[in-house]
Amino acid sequence: MMRVFSDFDGTIAAEDVGSRLFRTFAGAQASEIVRYYLDGTINARACLTRECEAVESATRGELGEFVDQFSLDPTFKEFAAFCRGRDIPLVVLSDGLDFYVERLLKKNGFGNLPFFSNHLEFVDSGATTKLVPSFPHTDAECLLCGNCKRNHVLTLSADDDIIVYIGDGISDRCPVRYADIVFAKGSLIRYCQAQNVTYHEFKTFSDVTRRLELIVQRKRIKKRREAEMARREVFAQG
Repeated sequence: MMRVFSDFDGTIAAEDVGSRLFRTFAGAQASEIVRYYLDGTINARACLTRECEAVESATRGELGEFVDQFSLDPTFKEFAAFCRGRDIPLVVLSDGLDFYVERLLKKNGFGNLPFFSNHLEFVDSGATTKLVPSFPHTDAECLLCGNCKRNHVLTLSADDDIIVYIGDGISDRCPVRYADIVFAKGSLIRYCQAQNVTYHEFKTFSDVTRRLELIVQRKRIKKRREAEMARREVFAQG
C-alpha cells in the first residue's frame, strides 16, 4: 500500500501560518527567537515555547480571526480527492500548533483528515490570556523537533508500504530520510541535494498529483533502498 504524509505550513497551507502569527502578535521578539532556532542555539520546542511566551496579549478569538485569513493550496483539494479515490491514506504532520492546523483544515472541508502536531492551551491569567504549548509527540532522542514526524511515518506504516513524503522545511529533513518517494520545495530541496536524497520538486499539489498518477500506473513501484535500510535500522534498534 502507498501511504502519503504531508507537512502543513508552507506546504498544504500556502504560507507559514505559525511564522506569520508570531511575527504579528510577538513582533520583533519572534524574529530574534527564530534566529536562535535557525542557528542551532535552541531547538523547535524551545523556539515555540519562547514564541508563545512573547505573545503578551491575544485572545483565542483574536488569534482565530487572524488564522482565518490564510488559505490552503487551492490544488490540495484535487490531491486529497486523488488519494481518497485510490484508497491511499493521507496524514498531515506539522511541527506547528493544532490550534490553527485543525481550524484551517475544518474551514476548508478537511475536518476528517488525520493530523499530528504540537498542542496549544489558552490559559487565563488575570486580565490576560497566556499561550501554553505542549509536545505530546516528542521523541527523547530527537533534539530538533517538537513533533517527531519520523515516528509517525514509521509507526503508521507497514514493511510493505511505499512511503510518500511532501514537505518544504527544517522539520521535514528527518522524515524524508525514511520515505521512498519525496516531494520537496523551499529549503528542503537544498537539504535533499546535500544529503543525496532523491526527490521530485513541486510548487503546488497539482504537481504532486500529476507525478503520483504516473507512479501508481506502474506495475511495480520500487522502494528507495536508502530509506528502506534506514527504516530497518530504527526497528532493529527498538
